[in-house]
Amino acid sequence: MERMISEEERIRRAEEVSARRKNRIPVSTINKGQKTKISMLSKVFIQVITSMCIFGIIYFMNMNSSFATEKIKPIISEDTDFVGIYNQIDELVKNIGNSINVDTNSKTEQNNIQDENTIDESAVDTENKTQDNTLNENLAEIKGQDESNEQEENNQDIEGSKQDENANNNEQKDNNQTNNNENEEVENKVLTDVDFIKANANITKPISGTITSAYGERESTDIISSNHEGVDIGTNYGAEIKAAMAGTVEMTSSEGGYGNHLIIVNGEISTLYAHCSKIVVKQGDYIEQGQKIAEVGSTGKSTGPHLHFEIRRNGKTVDPQQIVEL
Repeated sequence: MERMISEEERIRRAEEVSARRKNRIPVSTINKGQKTKISMLSKVFIQVITSMCIFGIIYFMNMNSSFATEKIKPIISEDTDFVGIYNQIDELVKNIGNSINVDTNSKTEQNNIQDENTIDESAVDTENKTQDNTLNENLAEIKGQDESNEQEENNQDIEGSKQDENANNNEQKDNNQTNNNENEEVENKVLTDVDFIKANANITKPISGTITSAYGERESTDIISSNHEGVDIGTNYGAEIKAAMAGTVEMTSSEGGYGNHLIIVNGEISTLYAHCSKIVVKQGDYIEQGQKIAEVGSTGKSTGPHLHFEIRRNGKTVDPQQIVEL
């Protein structure tokens, strides 16, 4: 069973708790020290009074008794140092008070240390939570930056792809434009060559006959070339070939696929006559237009008697049928 606590004890404990919380010595403890001091002084005072009473009684009752004298003499001869006794009692009271203060201060210091530790722990927890929140915010920010960078990189890749595609399209357009320009340039150049020849030379047909192969692309064989640079005029073997324009015989030859052939030059314009059976002029001769220069044959790479006729400007061929009616 629990011990019953008196009202005074309960009040004393409450005062001690209140004083400890306020960092001061309990009132009950102070009162207890004061009561102890008063009690000791009272005892000393009572002892002094008692001694005086006994001394007086013995003195008056045994004035001439040697026995009493001998008994009382030590007491009378001894000096009682009441000041010293008081000082000792006061020092004892102070020591008790200091002990109580030291104990109270120790408990207060322990409570303060505990409070400081609690505050430090709370501060550490708060700091850790702050650091965790900061770390989480940094991680979230880094993640957001990574996502933003990734999105930006994707956008840049898409934009780069679009730019590459546009560049490819532009390049394709440029290539197409270049090809078109080249084709137009080639076409214009051909037309220019044709116009130039028409304007600067009087060309007639070198022989009468049938066009067996026109100028340009054709199906090739071991004998027939794929790119025909002249016109083939089929006629009888040995027929007379006439100069289509006046000029100088630049060369005569029997080598190559042309067989027996010759070239007449007049400025930038030249005419070629190939697969002849016989050439009747020689290199260096000046030839008048319509003069006989050779006879039809089938020399070189040929499938039958015909005249291979070419018109050139600065060594480049044009379509003879654009210059003269054959």
